[in-house]
Amino acid sequence: MPFNTNPRTLRQLGIISFSNFAAFFDFLIYLYLADILSAAFFPATEATMLGKLQTLSLFSAGYLSRPVGALLLGRFGDIKGRKATFYISASFIALTSLATACLPTYAQAGILAPILFFTARVAQGMAFGAHSTLGWVYLSEQAPKSQMAFYSSVSSASFMVGIVATLIIFKIIFNTYTDQALVEYAWRIPFVISACMAILAVLLGRYLTETPLFLSQNFKRPYIPRYKKFKLSFKRFNAIFITVLLSFYISSLVIVVALLLPQMILHKFSIDASLLAFSNGLAILFLALGCVFFGLMADKGHIGKALMIGSTAVALLSLAFYYHLQNSSGDYILLMYAILGFSTGVISLCPVIMVQLFPTRTRLTAVALTYNCTYAVVGGVLPLALLYATEQISFSPALYITFIGIVGVIIGMYVMRAPPLASLNTQV
Repeated sequence: MPFNTNPRTLRQLGIISFSNFAAFFDFLIYLYLADILSAAFFPATEATMLGKLQTLSLFSAGYLSRPVGALLLGRFGDIKGRKATFYISASFIALTSLATACLPTYAQAGILAPILFFTARVAQGMAFGAHSTLGWVYLSEQAPKSQMAFYSSVSSASFMVGIVATLIIFKIIFNTYTDQALVEYAWRIPFVISACMAILAVLLGRYLTETPLFLSQNFKRPYIPRYKKFKLSFKRFNAIFITVLLSFYISSLVIVVALLLPQMILHKFSIDASLLAFSNGLAILFLALGCVFFGLMADKGHIGKALMIGSTAVALLSLAFYYHLQNSSGDYILLMYAILGFSTGVISLCPVIMVQLFPTRTRLTAVALTYNCTYAVVGGVLPLALLYATEQISFSPALYITFIGIVGVIIGMYVMRAPPLASLNTQV
């Protein structure tokens, strides 16, 4: 079938992608400004461990609140619609960013400052919990079935573009302001930028239309927080188990390849830090391109086969990448990291599978809750575990990525051998 160039569908793809970009930028602020925010909102302490715990709590609070938002807003989206949920989640991201930018610091308000900060951080995490998966569900229900993987992969790529933009913006900020200026006032600048982008996403949301699948249900239900009917999706054990594995696959590769790898490389190898930082940014950019590439591959062939090929490439290239680090001075790190990033784009196939495992009436809740619960566990445990393992064996990141690649191959084999995934068009 020729590529669908319907302006309305492409416009919706652009709006969802921009909102993902803005939301992920907002979420990553807490990662890149963790030390600065800790100094601004907590009392100064000479205890190194306490300082590290404060810094860790800033980032982990967002992860831990994501499942709550996924459950509340996911259920709302399955009852009241995808478009309404987009408005709520995007608005909350805009409001929490703007509110955070206006918060008083510890020097100005004392103990009230960290309380207000954590309240805003938890609310932001809850909004992001539904928003991170809403785009996959929305586009899968809007796109032509023959191009579902492409539309979903562009949505996934937009998150990676958000990481690249975050790297660039914070590079400029750190080169412009001193640490003292950042603690005193400049930390507010990224939140203002984030709020402006989120407000623009809300305004663009007026051009979204409700998905045909949701409208085809032909019934109205009240929003009942007791979730009585949601128990139906938990009877689908196979669907939940596969979704957990796919969520584990996505979160592991994104956290290691895009976020943790530079720190672990510097810990064990003598590589120029500026060159490594540039290589990391280039790898993330190629990861976004890889997302689109594997989406197109899946639409033209079998998604299980594409997942197997991409997972095999990830495993082999991670070993080759670390072999290169071990046996050279990193002369080809730009090329090696870019290729590894490109192959990691296979993660874009996971949402395509996940959204087809659940019926329309529970799809957003099931995917959002399962994905965010898994991501919260992986995001909380993996960095510490992998950094400890790297202390013992320098090849630990490559071995872990290889393990994840094997998991992906097994899932791909399962998808290849299982009965065809039920069409979204029949899952009302």
